[in-house]
Amino acid sequence: IDDLDLLRSGGMARVVPGVRAPSTLGTFLRSFTHGHVQQVDKISAALLAGLAGQVPGLLAGGRGAGGMVFIDVDDTIRAVHGYAKQGAGFGYSRVRGLNVQLATASTPTCAPVVVRAR
Repeated sequence: IDDLDLLRSGGMARVVPGVRAPSTLGTFLRSFTHGHVQQVDKISAALLAGLAGQVPGLLAGGRGAGGMVFIDVDDTIRAVHGYAKQGAGFGYSRVRGLNVQLATASTPTCAPVVVRAR
């Protein structure tokens, strides 16, 4: 919460005009319940189980049962041009594009691999 001032720099005053209360983020974070945490935990477990089913030996990290894997889930927007692009729209970035979610996996012994793009 202390680092929130970093987000309030630059053009933030144009995006969110007016005075922003310092406790807004804290109020937002306190609105989450234990149920929300359980939902995120369930989704994370399902994601990991699905990845392990798609890539044999992924959790072993290439070195036996005690290996490790790094999973990175990111969101990106790919700009598109024209009107015939199904699913394209304007989002928070104000760019007409497709919102893509990417999941990559890597181990200490291999480079990152795109596991899923949606």
